[in-house]
Amino acid sequence: MPSIPTHVTHVALVGLVLSGCIIDAQEADVANITAQWSLRDLGDLNHPTACPVGFTTAALVSQRVDVEGRPVDDLVTDLFPCDDSFGITDRLAADRQRVWLEIRSDDGGRRYASSTSAYVDLGGGSATFEAVILNDGGYFQLAWNLVGQQSNQPLTCNEVVGGVGAVTTVATNAENSVMDTFACEDHGGVSSGLLAGPYTVSLAAAHHTTLFATAILDRNAVTDLGSITIPIEGQ
Repeated sequence: MPSIPTHVTHVALVGLVLSGCIIDAQEADVANITAQWSLRDLGDLNHPTACPVGFTTAALVSQRVDVEGRPVDDLVTDLFPCDDSFGITDRLAADRQRVWLEIRSDDGGRRYASSTSAYVDLGGGSATFEAVILNDGGYFQLAWNLVGQQSNQPLTCNEVVGGVGAVTTVATNAENSVMDTFACEDHGGVSSGLLAGPYTVSLAAAHHTTLFATAILDRNAVTDLGSITIPIEGQ
């Protein structure tokens, strides 16, 4: 197996000598992410599968972001052997990081799958990130805006009773459905894992329902349904 390179992107720490001890002045400004990952089939989630033939590298990608999720720094990538299922990054800025994992080919030129991303806060020190990649399924994501049905004016979540729910139904079997409930204040969400295939998605808020037809792809793909406007009755 070829050696796995690691990145060197951080400036050297400044050493201060106090009472014969060396103190890293910037040590509090960096932290590590401990990552764990696995590949699984939805039909047997309790048993991880082996990394695909020819895809031996797990790339953990990190990017420092602000409180709104906007990028602050360039991408930083740490590479690990895929079969290890575990790795610790080089030192990263002790701040909010957007993190995801990619399973890549031996030469790095092809990508088998990518995990969904998550925000990891390193402000309190080192933290963990866990990724599960579905071989035979994926997800959908969507965002929403609430407007009054009569006024056509934007509404806040405080003006709407209840949260936002999504019912995903297999297109060929109406009795096979999955329920996801999202926090209204998030204004967006990612579904639970779904087997690859055709689906009907029902998005509901305050008794209003909107239907969508979509397809879920395999290899942990995320199907983007875009931004949905939900009219609220009585407003």
